[in-house]
Formats: sequence, C-alpha cells, structure tokens
Amino acid sequence: MTSKTMLWLAPPQHLPHSLATLRQAASRPDRHRTPAGHRRIPERDPREAVFDEYFAVSRCACAPAPLLIDALDETLTAVRAFSRHPSGSLTEPDLELAAHAAGLPSRTARCEPGAQVTAPQRWIQGHRLFFALTQATVVALRHALRAPSAAGSALGLESAAHFLRASASALRITASFDTQDYHDTVRPSMTPPHVPRTGFSGLWSADHRVLVQSLSEWGQAASAKSSILRPAHRRLVDVLTDVHHAHVGVCSRFVGSAPSLLRGAEPGAHVLDRLCRRRRAALTVEPAASPALLPDAQGENPSLHR
Repeated sequence: MTSKTMLWLAPPQHLPHSLATLRQAASRPDRHRTPAGHRRIPERDPREAVFDEYFAVSRCACAPAPLLIDALDETLTAVRAFSRHPSGSLTEPDLELAAHAAGLPSRTARCEPGAQVTAPQRWIQGHRLFFALTQATVVALRHALRAPSAAGSALGLESAAHFLRASASALRITASFDTQDYHDTVRPSMTPPHVPRTGFSGLWSADHRVLVQSLSEWGQAASAKSSILRPAHRRLVDVLTDVHHAHVGVCSRFVGSAPSLLRGAEPGAHVLDRLCRRRRAALTVEPAASPALLPDAQGENPSLHR
C-alpha cells in the first residue's frame, strides 16, 4: 500500500493496570533513545496477524508502558502533521488532552509544512493513533477497576474518557480525504490479493478485543462502586457514543448504504449500530445509588502486570 515504519505495541493483555506506569514511562530520561532491538511476538489469531501486518504493527515482549508511551508520542506526532490549521492550532484539541492524560507534553508550536500526505498514508497513520489510544483506554479502565479509592477510580474513568474522545478525533482525521481516493486505493488495499483473507475489519484488532473486555469488566463491577463515580461513569458512556458516531461518520462518508467488507450483504452502518448497542449495554449498570465501600485492591502494584 505504502512504505510504513513499524509501530511497536505490547499484546494488549499485557498492558499495565495503573496510569502511574504510563506517566512514569513518559517522564523517563532515556525515552527518546532508540532501543537496541525488539523481540517480536507472533500473533496466535491469524486475523489479528493480518490486521497488524496491514497497519505495520508488531507486538513486542518489551515492557508495555514504555512501548505504549512511545507509540502514543510517535503516532500523535505523525497525525499532528496533517491536522493543524495554518495558524498552527490543532483541528482536534482532544488529542492534546489525551497526551496530557498519558503524561506526555503538549505540542502547541506551529507545524512546519511538509510533504503532501496521501490518502493511504492518512488512513494508516490515523488508525495507528487510534490503536495507541485504544491501549491507553484499556490502561485507564483497568486503573478505574482496581484503584483502592473512589478518587483513583474517578481518575481512571476520566482518563478513559479523554482517550476515547481523542479516539473519535483520530477517526475524523483519518477519514478527511476524498471519497474517490477511498474507493480507488484504500478499500481495494484491504481486499485480496493485497491481504490474504476476506472480510477485513476492525473487529480483527487485538486491541479492540481487549478494550471490549475491559468495558465489560467495568460494567460488571460498576454497581459495587461508590455513588461518587456516577458522573464519571455517565461521561464514559456518553463519550463511547461519540466514538460510535465518529465511526459511523467514516462509514457513511465512504461506504454509505453499501455492505461492509466483513458482512457481505449488511450495510456497514447497520453493523456499527448493532455493535454500539452492545457496548452501551455492557455499561448500563451504574455505580451504587448510595455510597458504597470500594473493594480493597489487594495486590495492587503500579509495576507492570503480565
């Protein structure tokens, strides 16, 4: 499709359970030093392997928090290059809020003009940012679930909302190119013989799979949490809907009522609507109506969880 440098991410099941690990990784003094080498972990699911290969993502057995911070920094930098007004301000400021939530510094300086970004490059880079933000959301949800205090859980939920809002921004930026380019170059690149399997879909993403699991885990635990968390919980549900609307917007812009690559006869927007209802259903249970004691996060450790 296009020349792509490798983006290294941890298998999402290895992501940490504390936002502190991300912020520690973001502040490490050697963060911008190129590592000597990464050991690649082959994906067990063949569809996940095809999906990662298309977007030039490799899974690594390295410490997951530094990998994620570096991936966030790299993908934010790439997307900033084609998401600024001539004045230098971002068209999607939620990207900077997500960077701050992860402990990364904001980049507000004017972006120098560079080479023209093609539709395939925008498609790849925008999705890679979306993957990194998805992993950050998983970390935030795990933090909310395991934090030993209501304040800690609220921090996790608010951070998850920041990352999800930025995910909606990433989707909008990803799709901001001509519809004809999508049909001429991008969509064909996701079909055989360019990829070895039919039905190419974001549902093949390992990061999406673990995000759905994390949302479900929070939804199952929410009723036992303090009522103090209700506003943050509702904001999480609302912003998840915003991500859905952004995704439907991409689908409607490029595909309309045509079928998705995954479902041969079903319109892509219908598939997304059904998935959104499932995601919201997993979060319908709110924290308790009256204050409740949070379960002790026994064994909570800000170090890496494998």
